[in-house]
Amino acid sequence: MIFDYYGIELSEKEKQWFAGDGKELKGSILKGNKRGEAVVQLVAHKDRQVIGETFFNGAKKSEVKALGVLLKSEKVAAQKLSMDALHFKPETLRPIAKAGGIFLVNLKRNQKILYAQMVDDLADKPALYERRDEQKKGHGRLENRYYKCYDIHSKVVDERWLDMNFQTLIVVERKRKIVNTGKQTGETCYFLSNMKIENMQTAHELFDAVRSHWQVEVSNNRRDCTLREDKMRCTDTRTAHTFASCRTLTVKLLQKNEMKNKCALMDDFADDFDQCIQRLKKINFL
Repeated sequence: MIFDYYGIELSEKEKQWFAGDGKELKGSILKGNKRGEAVVQLVAHKDRQVIGETFFNGAKKSEVKALGVLLKSEKVAAQKLSMDALHFKPETLRPIAKAGGIFLVNLKRNQKILYAQMVDDLADKPALYERRDEQKKGHGRLENRYYKCYDIHSKVVDERWLDMNFQTLIVVERKRKIVNTGKQTGETCYFLSNMKIENMQTAHELFDAVRSHWQVEVSNNRRDCTLREDKMRCTDTRTAHTFASCRTLTVKLLQKNEMKNKCALMDDFADDFDQCIQRLKKINFL
């Protein structure tokens, strides 16, 4: 029901950006354990719609394997997918490259050899394209972002990475200043993609994809703040999965309403259930 009737039409010709993202269901953690059930989703950059989800137990399995389940669909693997460094593995990237999809994945020092091959000599090379975003203010801080991309298709890599067809390295410099204290922090992040940069337009697309990947966290925030997912205590695996799926559906339905304040909308529905029924009829849910 969630994905057949409220899904996203996928087209290999007009690929869309999705972020692979995992979230722990904190209420499922049993006494004495550090991990519990978790949901892994593919969330659209554009409007944060969920295209698919699966579950795993953090004490027994990994998020990497769970995301691999979603990537078994060639329609999904053929899209444009952003992931954090946890998923920088051949078994995750290979099905995307094989299906003709695009990946954008965070490169960190845990990939020691590849990191050195891609990053160590950047100071001697000019960037293909650069972009400096306007300073943004929010959450009591000022933030500046500076993007650069490099052509790395001719770099020699280990045999296990050959199928990935790496084309572009994206470098993102972030500088933040806390308004009240004046404290400044900064970091430089690296991302690899098999998307070839042909002009400034495609460079902008990758720069925007880096930014949008982290914005997907808003979806998790909505599950916690609006639907109080982390507050619900549930130790039965099947029940935890069912409630998580119901929340996914609820988020989808809330996104079909024009009202921006979703918490206020939920309060209105609680006070006037007939209003909720009318809204559900309006969007053809009932």
